[in-house]
Amino acid sequence: YPFVTIDESSTHLMSAPLPPLPKEMEVLRQVPLFAALQPETFARLAQAARIERHAKGDIIFRQGDTAQSAIVVVDGFVKVSRLSANGDETLIHIFGRGESVGESAVVARDRYSTTAEAVGPAVVVRVPGALFIQTAREFPDLAFAIINEAQAKVIALMDEIEILKVQTADQRVLRFLLSLCPPDVDTCTMRLPYTKGDIAASLGLKQETLSRSFARLKAIGIEIDARQVTVASVRRVEEEIARLNQLV
Repeated sequence: YPFVTIDESSTHLMSAPLPPLPKEMEVLRQVPLFAALQPETFARLAQAARIERHAKGDIIFRQGDTAQSAIVVVDGFVKVSRLSANGDETLIHIFGRGESVGESAVVARDRYSTTAEAVGPAVVVRVPGALFIQTAREFPDLAFAIINEAQAKVIALMDEIEILKVQTADQRVLRFLLSLCPPDVDTCTMRLPYTKGDIAASLGLKQETLSRSFARLKAIGIEIDARQVTVASVRRVEEEIARLNQLV
């Protein structure tokens, strides 16, 4: 896949747009935004969709750009951050496989209110905004899907705000590590999906607070070496989360 420079109101390095491959199409079809669509509605969007392969640090869209595309992450992670007037950057969310980004700004014919950046190698599918809007006008199932997705994201954001206000650092870190463990296992070893700095920011913590939390969690059988994590007992982690919840 050759790399070229493409301008979408900002210049950044990305791969040449390519028609989605079967694997990406399968992921795209399972995305909550598209899963309930009628076959003809999905086919119309998929025919115009383009796949992009990004390296770590590539800007997918920039805050202030005109929203020209809805983005779906099909592999890797994309962090969305916002720059304040005084230049401070706040990480809003890290999107993973199957999550959609930027569709609300597209529908509103607005500018992106955040910057989206690949936090490592990432593959995204880009759906042209003009077609997205036109299809939503002509096919009610897409219009309802957009409303449902917006509602789901508002609820998720409220849950995240509640966690940031109520839960301790250890609770947030334990929940995050538990989310990385495969289902139905009691011991697991995995690699942290992105840097400790990005993990700390996504959990609303300072990096030194995250490091202190990692050190405390050794007592319940969690070992962290660079980005390699070993959980001796998933059940023990679940029990510790339950214990901490009772203390709040």
